[in-house]
Amino acid sequence: MVRQLRIHLLTRDKPVFRDIEIPEDMTLEDLHNAIMQSFGLPGNEMASFYLVNDDFEMLDEIPLFPMDDESVSMERVSVGEVLNPENPRLAYVYDFMNMWHFLVELMGEAEEVTGQTYPRLVYAHGPLPESPPEVNFEILHDQPFDEPGFDDLRNPFDEFDDYDDNIPGDWY
Repeated sequence: MVRQLRIHLLTRDKPVFRDIEIPEDMTLEDLHNAIMQSFGLPGNEMASFYLVNDDFEMLDEIPLFPMDDESVSMERVSVGEVLNPENPRLAYVYDFMNMWHFLVELMGEAEEVTGQTYPRLVYAHGPLPESPPEVNFEILHDQPFDEPGFDDLRNPFDEFDDYDDNIPGDWY
């Protein structure tokens, strides 16, 4: 069986996506390489897929390379194991310094065509920007970033709540 996927570049600008067909028994490493080729990315940076829940929160990471002999990695996980009707989406991040964010979405399934080379690019929409766009997380979450908790950028996580600058000492 072939998975028909749409890979969305998360952006606030015009939509950029690629439609890719890939057999369910190919690995996530094969999908990673297909994404690199279809978007014209160099493929020389680290990347990870992430399982996501219904609220698009990133859960388990599936990195490009294994951390040890028993850990999960893209070469050890098939596309069919993580992309199916029960789990139709994955997050994908490429280049952790620049943070290209993608959403991988299962669009359908089809029979494999004899003689066809897979994975294959079926459709491309929009050019890849020169640099990673600002991510449009509002696509993924109903809660906008201006909700309470994101309003104080000086101390967004309240990590200094118990700090008292009147405490004597020479620690500073």
